[in-house]
Amino acid sequence: MTIPIEALYTNSRFPSGPSLFFLLLYTPLGIVIFIIRLFISLQLFLAAAVLPHNTAVRNVVLRVLYSVMGLVVREECRKNRDDTCRVIGTNHITPFDHLAVSIVLPCVTPSVYDLPGALSSLLCYQDLGVTQGREILRANARNYLSNPNNPPLLLHPEGATTSGKLALMKYGSWALELNGSVLVAGIRVWRLPLLPVAPSVLGASWAADLCFMLFSPVTLFTIKYVGKMSRKESESAEEFGVRVQAATASALQLHTSNHTVADKVEYMKRLAREAAAASNPMLSPQVHRMAQQVQEVLPHISLDRIKRDLVHTQNVDLTITNFLEDNVPEPVPEPQPVPSRVDPARVSPQSSDLRSSSPSATPLPSASAEVKTTADRGESLGRKSQSEVSMSTAAKSFGKSASERMTSFETRKAQLIENARRRYIEKHGLTVPGYNC
Repeated sequence: MTIPIEALYTNSRFPSGPSLFFLLLYTPLGIVIFIIRLFISLQLFLAAAVLPHNTAVRNVVLRVLYSVMGLVVREECRKNRDDTCRVIGTNHITPFDHLAVSIVLPCVTPSVYDLPGALSSLLCYQDLGVTQGREILRANARNYLSNPNNPPLLLHPEGATTSGKLALMKYGSWALELNGSVLVAGIRVWRLPLLPVAPSVLGASWAADLCFMLFSPVTLFTIKYVGKMSRKESESAEEFGVRVQAATASALQLHTSNHTVADKVEYMKRLAREAAAASNPMLSPQVHRMAQQVQEVLPHISLDRIKRDLVHTQNVDLTITNFLEDNVPEPVPEPQPVPSRVDPARVSPQSSDLRSSSPSATPLPSASAEVKTTADRGESLGRKSQSEVSMSTAAKSFGKSASERMTSFETRKAQLIENARRRYIEKHGLTVPGYNC
């Protein structure tokens, strides 16, 4: 069964339909619960940070802290639990999966955040060099597991969170080759059906997930133990990962998929491009593809001008017709900065005297010269307007076939070259036999 990658994730935090009405009614109470939980959690958090590590009192405080946050844990198939395993492998739904597991089974997970040592220990994180590369992470994990006094290491072979409702992502082999045996477990997250706020959505931060956890009445984590699984002698790490993934999916009644973390990253990039194209239609891949088709027929038109017209027409033939019939307005140039002028009132008398007495001062033009200049400008503008009218290269109609359009294009191209030649001769006052003499 081929499962599309978009089906593995939740894009919307809030429900639709009647549940949205109940959510709106609950919102005032949810805000009050959020504030109360926030203050109590901060106090318990500070108390747990002060208490000595690995003590019964500290563990009780942490359990109360998580309960106040609305995080409740339930275990299933406890008979399959094996406390001798040094590695625990589960699926991944929220950033707080490791906290739920640590309540019933002491463990730590590799930290992806740069946190102080005391804070990392309080949040059940262990710095194993995740950001330094896979090889360093693997070496540090093996070194950590070599000490029997350290708690087990919780890993998520999927490598990224999913909705946990349809299928599991492909399990990575690196998380299962650290030790010969792995305690496999599956995680499900449940919230009240009347207030089905998603525990985690695609692209959300851990802070947002935490806020909605404090806002929701309760978040129930169900940990279902699959049991201890060992890698066979003739089995590769990839094959062992496939077997563990299938066992976890069967326990959770989910499907398996071959989508990886890289596929999720590409999917998020695609969503970002689509969102950018929605806000700016000129960035749409469809508009870009149509603009290239138009430019094949009209190569002298810039791609930006073509895209501006395609945003309105959404049709290749209509855009080509608009350019051939000269129905596309020219882009408005950006205004140039006006050079600063010196205020005559602020010029000192000394500088005025110096300019008037300077032998290089330019005399003011006479009235007759100004009249002559104005007349010349008017005559020049008239000639320019007349030449522009006669130099129009717009096609009278749009060709119905490709050969007619190409013939029209060649004709207009030759006319454009002739117009450019005529402007150059008139601009520089050249005398060309057979043309103007």
